[in-house]
Amino acid sequence: MKDYFKYRFGTDIEFNLDSKDFVSIIGNTNDLFIYTLLHGHSKCNIFVGDKELNSENLPTIKKRLSIVLYKHLNIFVGETVMDEIAFGLEGLAYTKDDIRQTVTSEARRFKIDHLLERDCNSLGSSDKTKMKILSALIIKPQVLILDNVLCELDYKDKELIFDILKEYKKNGGIIINVTNDIEETLHSEKIIVIHDKKLICFGKTLSVLNEEKLLKKIGVGLPFIIDLNRYFMDYGMIDKYYLDSEKLVGALWK
Repeated sequence: MKDYFKYRFGTDIEFNLDSKDFVSIIGNTNDLFIYTLLHGHSKCNIFVGDKELNSENLPTIKKRLSIVLYKHLNIFVGETVMDEIAFGLEGLAYTKDDIRQTVTSEARRFKIDHLLERDCNSLGSSDKTKMKILSALIIKPQVLILDNVLCELDYKDKELIFDILKEYKKNGGIIINVTNDIEETLHSEKIIVIHDKKLICFGKTLSVLNEEKLLKKIGVGLPFIIDLNRYFMDYGMIDKYYLDSEKLVGALWK
């Protein structure tokens, strides 16, 4: 899927994403991306595959793209967790038995199968977030967009979700994680920096994080592990980046 997702905002922001891309969007106006995606803009053009995002193509776009919004984490279309997750499948010609079997199987993978008969409002924030991500992925979209929701996951659930996202990406999915948490960028392979409604930087994760002066100038810090790596590099203790803390400790003890 070459250039499957295309985004352009006037002459200030433009990027294309391919199959298996996992990108983080950071910066003081990264919410512009979500706003234009939801509400449109006269300066903005968005393509998902061969279809431009507009009212005419919306039914097709909804099958190709799923969004998990932070502001919708407590808004539900179903009474129970089962109903909420199943909602997206009901318009895809699944039988009731197929829906129950699919939801149960996927809920087990997300470790929320024991919650399927619970009221959605009774869930904790981490379980709600897992439920919302599962609801978005269960229709098998080509593009998944996350809007500042991963911060609601507890440590173990975040590890689980990143493993699931990596599998989704491996199978050809495109992930766009809009985040205000710089630590989350380490899980993506690319970073887009949007500052004052302009594309400041777009590239591979380590390449962008190496632009320390640029990032500091616009008020973006570095992930802790990157700061730690740079400290040891300055003292000649390591000669390359180790994004895994155990591998970093191992390199220091060689």
